[in-house]
Amino acid sequence: MSENDKALNDIVTELIVERKRNYRNTIILRIFFVVVFLSILFLAPLAKNVNFSSPHLAVIEINGLISSNTDASAEKIIPLLKKASMNENSAAIIIKVNSGGGSATQSKIIFDEIVKIKNSNDKKIIAVIEDVGASGGYYIAMAADEILASETSIVGSIGVRLDNYDVRSLFNKLGIKSRTIYSGDNKLILDPFHELTSDQYNHVKKLTDQIHTQFINDLRESRKNKIDIKNNLIYSGLFYTGIEAKSLGLIDEISSIYALNNEKFNNIPLQTYNQDKNIFDQLIQSSFDYLFQTTIN
Repeated sequence: MSENDKALNDIVTELIVERKRNYRNTIILRIFFVVVFLSILFLAPLAKNVNFSSPHLAVIEINGLISSNTDASAEKIIPLLKKASMNENSAAIIIKVNSGGGSATQSKIIFDEIVKIKNSNDKKIIAVIEDVGASGGYYIAMAADEILASETSIVGSIGVRLDNYDVRSLFNKLGIKSRTIYSGDNKLILDPFHELTSDQYNHVKKLTDQIHTQFINDLRESRKNKIDIKNNLIYSGLFYTGIEAKSLGLIDEISSIYALNNEKFNNIPLQTYNQDKNIFDQLIQSSFDYLFQTTIN
């Protein structure tokens, strides 16, 4: 056997040994993850029950854009409100708000559900505004029995907006023209390629005014005897710091969820009802992904 053949044979032998070693390690790891997966699968239901079967503060988060297709939608939030209200172990419901608003309809639906629960349940509902509780975020918060915020929180923005753009000038320069075919004189009322007539503007303005009026009426009912209903600046769309909001009656106290828990609930556990996944879910998913991944050697 020549030196070249011997060297080649040694390389092939080493590759085979390495491949067997990798295969053996892969089998061992997969067996390990199967054991972990089955253990977690057995223990997860027990651990999940612990979260809700002992005294706690039920925390429901309103984060980001309030819309029908986000986690802050009525479809996602209302079941959590009902679950928290029916759980005898929840000492109170905390609505933790970090939202600048979004859909007026979604905000109104959640607001109405909170009011309904509040009127049919003795459990106290407290809204805690952290960074921002504005527009639709504040709409939801004001349904609570009490509203807390930090000194630097942004609160308010009692108003309604409908965004629309006129892009005709830009597109004319680019040589782009609209060829939209439509029926109905007002079908293109918000089309960015068509001019908004005065009648169309008045129609859209009427719609936003109606929604704004509903917002104001709900605010006055929720915060009656706490705000100066004749102060039109409150309804103008302005937003305020927590300190200013307190002086205007938009919130009740300068505080945080942690101070609230310490002062009124003896630091009982905070249980977030709309967590995406607890640790068991994450481990199960990680184990599952590993077990069934395709390995190329």
